[in-house]
Amino acid sequence: MRFLTKRNRAILREMVSTDFKLRYQDSVLGYVWSLMRPMFMFVVLYLVFAVIFPVGKEVPNFAIYLLLGIVLWTFFLEVTSNGLNAVVGRGELLRKISIPRYLLVVSVSVSALINLALNLVVVAIFASISAVPLTFSILILPIIIAELYVFALALAFILAALYVRFRDVSHIWDIVTQAAFYATPIV
Repeated sequence: MRFLTKRNRAILREMVSTDFKLRYQDSVLGYVWSLMRPMFMFVVLYLVFAVIFPVGKEVPNFAIYLLLGIVLWTFFLEVTSNGLNAVVGRGELLRKISIPRYLLVVSVSVSALINLALNLVVVAIFASISAVPLTFSILILPIIIAELYVFALALAFILAALYVRFRDVSHIWDIVTQAAFYATPIV
């Protein structure tokens, strides 16, 4: 398989590393910005659905459920949105170096996967502070994350290919994801 070559692994590793460096370059808060979006959404949705309209009161551990859902949704959104722009955004790189185009999409997805892992640490901290009991269902979480990753990566490949030809795909995808957020059982 061409994807597993030593050269492609080295390129992928370097692209992910560069993505992280560039994302937080000249930023005072650095990685904290990756946490701000899901945390802000969590605070707003928790206030709306647990305080103002107490719908979440009936769900045990609603706050952790909501935070985990938002973190997973943010991961999905990051993979698909960044994957959509991966090929077009790094067109200069493709013109200068001969690399497989799919590595561009895979690199942003791996970067998002690293962000997800760090965000899940924050969720685990909140869960332990809230004294959420651990059950065997936690063992299903890696399987769910793997399925979500494969699904998001597949969509990112499709969106990246479409975006090269049709630039409206970006705007359409923004609308679709906004509508899809409220169609998911997160809230």
